[in-house]
Amino acid sequence: VQTTFADLGVIPETVEALASVGILHPFPIQSLAIPIAVNGTDMIGQARTGTGKTLAFGVSLLQRITVPTDPGYADLVKPGAPQALVMCPTRELALQVTRDLADASSVRRARVLTVYGGVGYDLQMNTLTTGVDVVVGTPGRLLDLVTRRALDLSSVKVLVLDEADEMLDLGFLPDVERLISKTPKSRQTLLFSATMPAA
Repeated sequence: VQTTFADLGVIPETVEALASVGILHPFPIQSLAIPIAVNGTDMIGQARTGTGKTLAFGVSLLQRITVPTDPGYADLVKPGAPQALVMCPTRELALQVTRDLADASSVRRARVLTVYGGVGYDLQMNTLTTGVDVVVGTPGRLLDLVTRRALDLSSVKVLVLDEADEMLDLGFLPDVERLISKTPKSRQTLLFSATMPAA
């Protein structure tokens, strides 16, 4: 019998959202990662590109945040401040992660914002002012928005470094470290990558 997402402890709204785009059975990395990550445990996940890494962390982080339609949303310390942050080395990857998160949260309607350089700030800053649940972006632009006081990371519960090795290779380490320092010590940290050097 093939495993389903419900077997992994995924909430019905997410199972329904995934089924609506034809995703019924988890890939191995998802079967291994989701039960650990939904409990808030820090984790390193390694799997080849194209094996479902994005949903391995995406399904988990969506389950760990509160969205505006949930009871208790208004009681959050800062409603509208992002509760999850996904850092990616490239704009292309950030956009792909956002698409997968949008698919997985189409029933619960998490507000996901993608931020990257090379485009104007206005839309990104206006959206942050309106309120978002998840921010996906590249380190440089994320740091710019933090410096401009447009992005508040003090409510982040889940921090994901996607293609972590590539980000550290590309010289993003100082930016990544500065961004991490703006998030709460109590956050969950998930590192996902196709290759994971010992360092």
